[in-house]
Amino acid sequence: MRITTNETSQIMNLSKNKFRFYNIPYLLFDFIFRTIARFTSYVFAVSIFSAGIAGVVASFFTLYYFDAVNLIVSQLFMQILKNLIISYWVIIAIQNGLLYRLKVPGFFKHIKNINRMISTYPDISIKEDLPDTDYKILSRSLMYYPLFNALNLVGWIGIAFVLVLGVSIYTEGINRSVIISICVIVVIIVFLAFTFAYVLSESLTGKMREMCKEIMAKKKIPYVDRATATVRMKMFFFLLLFTVNLFLSNVLTYFNRNDLEQIINFFVISILVSVLLANTIFKVIYDSLKQIEFASHDLIRGGLGLIHSRSLDKEFINVTLGINNASKKLLEYQQHLEEKVQSRTKDLNIAMERIRDKEFIMETELDFAADIQKGIIPTNLSPWNGINFAAYYQPMGKVSGDYYDIFRLSGHVFVLLADVSGHGVPAALITMLAKQAFSNVVHESLNPDEIFRQVNEIIVNRVETSDYLTCFLLKIDQRNRVIFGSGGHPNAIKYTYKKGTCELLDTNGMFIGSMLEANEFYENGTTKLSSGDRIILYTDGVIEHKNVAGEQFGLDRLLELVKLHKTVSLKETVESISENLKDFMRGAPVRDDISIVGVELDPRWSTFANVFNDGVRLMKERRFEDAQKSLSFARELIPTFYGLNFQMATLNYHLKNFEIAEKQVIDFLADKPGDKHGLKLAIRINRRLNKIQEADEYLKLLKDVSPRDAKRLSIK
Repeated sequence: MRITTNETSQIMNLSKNKFRFYNIPYLLFDFIFRTIARFTSYVFAVSIFSAGIAGVVASFFTLYYFDAVNLIVSQLFMQILKNLIISYWVIIAIQNGLLYRLKVPGFFKHIKNINRMISTYPDISIKEDLPDTDYKILSRSLMYYPLFNALNLVGWIGIAFVLVLGVSIYTEGINRSVIISICVIVVIIVFLAFTFAYVLSESLTGKMREMCKEIMAKKKIPYVDRATATVRMKMFFFLLLFTVNLFLSNVLTYFNRNDLEQIINFFVISILVSVLLANTIFKVIYDSLKQIEFASHDLIRGGLGLIHSRSLDKEFINVTLGINNASKKLLEYQQHLEEKVQSRTKDLNIAMERIRDKEFIMETELDFAADIQKGIIPTNLSPWNGINFAAYYQPMGKVSGDYYDIFRLSGHVFVLLADVSGHGVPAALITMLAKQAFSNVVHESLNPDEIFRQVNEIIVNRVETSDYLTCFLLKIDQRNRVIFGSGGHPNAIKYTYKKGTCELLDTNGMFIGSMLEANEFYENGTTKLSSGDRIILYTDGVIEHKNVAGEQFGLDRLLELVKLHKTVSLKETVESISENLKDFMRGAPVRDDISIVGVELDPRWSTFANVFNDGVRLMKERRFEDAQKSLSFARELIPTFYGLNFQMATLNYHLKNFEIAEKQVIDFLADKPGDKHGLKLAIRINRRLNKIQEADEYLKLLKDVSPRDAKRLSIK
């Protein structure tokens, strides 16, 4: 199988068979790109039109800035700077595969993988009959290459900054104005280089990502789309570019009031640069929207309607995932319809056939909506720092007005349960808006009352109907302290394990989305979890459902069930409550959505805390073998505790098990990326393993967190 860029572009370029004059720039660019790729390599061609353009833009702004502030440097400095720039571009060109035809494939794995697997002669295409693992490697490399290309360019700029600064001091002495100007322009260059290199790389490699995914889909090779950016981030880059243009134009105007021509030239060129960035950003967005449009047309024509996303933006990847899942479901219904049509008798009248078709369309649309809505319900209920989770979620129909979420942040976990007024599709649409609003607002620095205020403003301003929602939000920190808030929701139940008693948690608070004046009433409550303590959140569909005799399930019955199941796991407790509710309602109609969310501090927490603290104490006393037994036992009890990997890594460092310590400190930093103690330990471990490059990378991260500690370790 050999799929070329011409073939994959046919659908996305339906009008290419008609010549239009505005296609001339595209055709010229395509010819130049293919020619460069043919005589060098694919990655080199991409780098020319991404990192190369980024470098030209950055150089343009640099020259105008130096000219604007009338910076005067020596001829020796300029000569060294020119030689440095030329040397840099030669190195970067070789790194990206300039000498690929001379058996120099480039540096770094993503560049080597792409150059090895993508042929550029006679046309740009993915090589035939590669092993399945190679397609996975190529897909991953194409996915991460734009970010790598941008960061690689920034890295070279960082090295250049150090060298230029050194040359400046050598040739000019310690000239404060020169040094400040160099620092300012480096900040601008880093922003411009990263932005243009990333955005242009993503646009240029989009077709090849799509081709690779198409091949993998035909070969039934699984792949996972991962986002490396967001549309919001790109809009921010564009606004930042506008700010840079404004800053430089003001500086230029201030220092060159009498040179109107130069000011106008800068203004015109900066507009062209902004247009280039905007055009590239919106081209990626436009291509993604066209893919969605063509997938819809394909579905209408009876095709699969699948999308192989070119974009690396989180928003489009999430939409693509939802549409692909829904398309597969729709295809199943289409096949089922064909089977039903074949089995029908000739006596089926036209009226009944139309009714059934309409019912089918309605059911299909509801299934489509249900698949999308299920995507917002969290499936990861794994423990967090000793906190266990369990949930039961049962819509009244195919879509639900209930919604719950778990937000796992570095120092806190938020647990949310919401219930939208009404039922069916309107309520389900409000849950989608609530999901987006809470996801954007929730932050470690905010408590439930402030989160409710911000979400209330969002929903009031966006929803013009009388719909609203109730919700209950928990904020739990690493010391098991709980801040909670209620927005007109049924009281939460806190079960205290030691006492065997239940108490109701509640705060003042009105419905969210009803009126802006509700912001005056939201408040917080506090409590603390001890070993075995639980908090049960539920919607009114649990306590208000009735049996055939008209009797409500009620809060008292729910409280008794919570107490009764204190000896079983949280998951079994939630399942038992739902089963008891079903038995109670047997024969009665379901009139509301039913949702239950349980939170529990692991009953072994107190034992774990004692064992963990003993292990830390024994390690401080240098009784490493005893400490290892204690910490290993602690891991068996609660393996998700955030500080366990750090202490185990520290212990293995002292025991000289450096490879094990390295893995453990990596796991710790994945959860706590900015922890200075973890970074310091990682530096020491990698130095012991003679991994100097890795140690230096951690040292760079430590400089951002704690310059003093970084300086001490640099001296060592």
